[in-house]
Amino acid sequence: MGFVMDKEYLQGIIDNFADAIVISDLNGIVTSWNMGAEKMYGFTKEEVMGRFLPFVPEFLIGAEKENIERIRNGEVLKDLDTIRQRKDGTITEVSLTLSPIRDAEGRIAGVACISRDISEKKRVEKELIRRNQELSRLFFISSAMRGTLELDRLLRMILTAVTMSDGLGFNRAILFLVDENKGLLKGTMGVGPASYEEAWQIWERLSLEKKTLSDMIHEIETGPLRKDSFLDRLSLGIEMSLSEETILTKTVKEKRPFNIQNVKEESLSDAVLTQQLGTQAYAVAPLISRDKVIGVIWVDNHFNRRPILEEDMRFLSAFSNHVASAVESAKLFEQVVLAEQEFENIFKSISDMVFFTSKDYVIRKVNKAVSERLGKPPEEIIGKRCYEVFHGRSEPWPECPHQKTIETKKPNVEELEEPNLGGTFITSSSPIFDGTGEFIGTIHVVRDITEIKKLKEKLVLAERMVALGEVAAKVAHDIRNPLVSIGGFARRLEKNLGGNLKEYAGIIAKEIARLEVVLGEILAFVRGVSLEEQMADVNSLIDEVTTVIESELEERQIVLIKELNAPFEVYMDPGNVREALLNILTNAVHAIGSNGTIVVKTYVEKDSVVVEIKDTGHGISEEVMPFIFDPFFTTKGAGSTGLGLTITHKIIEKHNGRIEVESKPNVGSTFKVFLPLKIREKVGGE
Repeated sequence: MGFVMDKEYLQGIIDNFADAIVISDLNGIVTSWNMGAEKMYGFTKEEVMGRFLPFVPEFLIGAEKENIERIRNGEVLKDLDTIRQRKDGTITEVSLTLSPIRDAEGRIAGVACISRDISEKKRVEKELIRRNQELSRLFFISSAMRGTLELDRLLRMILTAVTMSDGLGFNRAILFLVDENKGLLKGTMGVGPASYEEAWQIWERLSLEKKTLSDMIHEIETGPLRKDSFLDRLSLGIEMSLSEETILTKTVKEKRPFNIQNVKEESLSDAVLTQQLGTQAYAVAPLISRDKVIGVIWVDNHFNRRPILEEDMRFLSAFSNHVASAVESAKLFEQVVLAEQEFENIFKSISDMVFFTSKDYVIRKVNKAVSERLGKPPEEIIGKRCYEVFHGRSEPWPECPHQKTIETKKPNVEELEEPNLGGTFITSSSPIFDGTGEFIGTIHVVRDITEIKKLKEKLVLAERMVALGEVAAKVAHDIRNPLVSIGGFARRLEKNLGGNLKEYAGIIAKEIARLEVVLGEILAFVRGVSLEEQMADVNSLIDEVTTVIESELEERQIVLIKELNAPFEVYMDPGNVREALLNILTNAVHAIGSNGTIVVKTYVEKDSVVVEIKDTGHGISEEVMPFIFDPFFTTKGAGSTGLGLTITHKIIEKHNGRIEVESKPNVGSTFKVFLPLKIREKVGGE
């Protein structure tokens, strides 16, 4: 049962994985289809199972069959960029990883295909290429792009280009960026002199000395226009809601520039700028990246009073388009840095062992799982030979996947018994090549399957038990009718005989009754569970079940406490659920023996009705817990078939429910039965 739960858990992960995961046989016939594949390609699982890969365009079927043939030969194909066709006929670009699936004997039996939609990535790449081509038209932006990808430094370069006389030539500039989460336009940086004298000094230095942009940035950071200048500090304090009606917010909403030649004649002039900066005329242009306004550049000519002309506006708008791309690129760079950190964190936290080795067997990098398995910090592992660390050998081991990859220069995936590490592992070794195609090392992913292998062995045993159960059922079926006849005659004899003979006949009748119960449980287990569902009240069902065991509770002096909440109606088979609850309660009674307490509760948790049965019995040990729902497993001795909880588990699963068990030896056990809650719809005037 543990194996089944693990398998269901892994299947749940695959079903909810964002990428499309499709498994097919070596003829391309689909055998598994997850939710990611359904979302990406539009086909439901029912539409694709048993068919040749439906998302492969007709003109690529030949290439796909070639890929399958390569998989048949043991290759792993990674990061294949290709196209796929959705159910509605549209084409999408994807990146594929194709891996062989091996059966228990190590033979390749199928193909696992992981598809990732890269259409948006391709679109972004094309957009960035187009943006970079446009950026090359302006020297100062291309210089800024070459000089730095630090966002803060890039913004200061941009504003310097706006205010230098050899650039756009405006007196002052402020950059505002949009905060989408808060719905605000926030001042981010300001560049410009604080007085007429300072203005002429700066313009003379920046335009006549012909310094490089980098030199000018250095002077700005250390001179009068340093980062904490008056205008810079002032700009950082400006913040306005995008719901306001001002020229700045209109620039964002309407995605177009404005040239305000006289603030007194414009009712929407931004008061904070006119009051704090004393500006009489100004212009603004949106920074638009991928059809979204990410910020606004504000400029004026406060000191030289030069009018802002239409030509200036065209230059400012063209400049802003390039600025937007530069800013977006810098933001993307910051995201890439963050992504690299995240990938590094993921690498460290992957539960499988992952490590890199050079072609001469030297370990170059390991994740946390490797350190934990070996019980050594990374610095004691990195730099050593892999065959020494993992295999405990003084020379390469011929069976090692790394050795095979070195010899073949091809990926290698296989199951490996490793005595040095004390377990069984699925190990994947893939070659790494440099830019010239030269083999430089391998990357390894190693998964410990020791427990899974044990579970497989347990499954085989369980299958044998099922076969045994079927044989037992046939035998039980054949002897049931004679047993009923014997029991009937024994009960008649008990009524008509006296003395020792009456006692003997009673013992026969009692034992026959016990055998009939055993036969009934065996037949119920083999036949399985069939449902005749209807709306039924859970609380009423519990009252019926507890009535059945009432006399036994009194005889054993066991206190029954019922804490039943408001009536809950569930769509179920009342007879089957009654049997399941009775089995749990009967087990609770036997676990207590005498002088104890059973508490039965009902309540709602999320979308399920929960029946909680708690006893003060002897409890269940950790060693026994994994087997309590296994068929024919019992701790009650020869008097029990070990099928009661197995049948209970089947019944609840058949209702799409589940059972959770908590137990402590000598304290007691708590069984929680979860049944999906469905409220009956009102009909007519009900």
